[in-house]
Amino acid sequence: MSSPYQHYFEVAKEVALEAGSMIKEAFERFDSIVEYKSSIDLVTDTDKKVETHIITRLREKFPETEFLAEETASAQGGYVFNSAPTWVIDPVDGTTNFVHRIPICCVSIALAIKREAVVGIVYNPVLGELFTAIKGGGSFLNEKQLKVSQADDLSKAVVGTNVGYIRSPSGVDFMLQNLRTLLVNNVQSIRKSGSAAWEVASVGCGRLDAFYEFGIHPWDIAAAGLIVTEAGGVVVDPNGEKLVWEKRRILCGNK
Repeated sequence: MSSPYQHYFEVAKEVALEAGSMIKEAFERFDSIVEYKSSIDLVTDTDKKVETHIITRLREKFPETEFLAEETASAQGGYVFNSAPTWVIDPVDGTTNFVHRIPICCVSIALAIKREAVVGIVYNPVLGELFTAIKGGGSFLNEKQLKVSQADDLSKAVVGTNVGYIRSPSGVDFMLQNLRTLLVNNVQSIRKSGSAAWEVASVGCGRLDAFYEFGIHPWDIAAAGLIVTEAGGVVVDPNGEKLVWEKRRILCGNK
């Protein structure tokens, strides 16, 4: 039986592939114009062009929907996220990687209805990895169905995270304390790739056993979070409660 979200999914997938072609071409040209939202938070003309393309294409097909997109929200100085059908978009997740030609950068597109993702696409065009999910329909990597890992102990687990953009002494201490807690509890290893969308999706495909981050945005995790839950994993607030995107923090894993 076809999902009620199938048409949204098919269009979003098509648009993500188009956006991925734009990202890969710019990645290979290595001539993007770099600007700074802060001293360490980058944005390129590719981010802006890709976001404009995605919004234009989706608005043509679904004029009744709303949009929450990274670069638009940054330019406006914030966002309001309500229960209306909303496309949640990160045109290039991992912009620093993109600028430094590290091949872990993705376009992320989710459709949220009543503040819950029902369609999710995360596409890394450089590595050729297309993660997809529809609520109730499972999640896939290049059309192969996904399942989270079976690691049942921290000593068997590879945990992903990122350092984010907080550089205050208290913020750095908090980040290092989290890492220390994992290490003294004998975590097998820790990975930091610089793209939360790709890392959360990697929990969905079992590469990572868990991922956490503080200071995250909805567009970083909306699509990838659905990929995890549809692969049998869990996505929660780090305190164990229900995830609220505006709180800007996430913990996900296989259980």
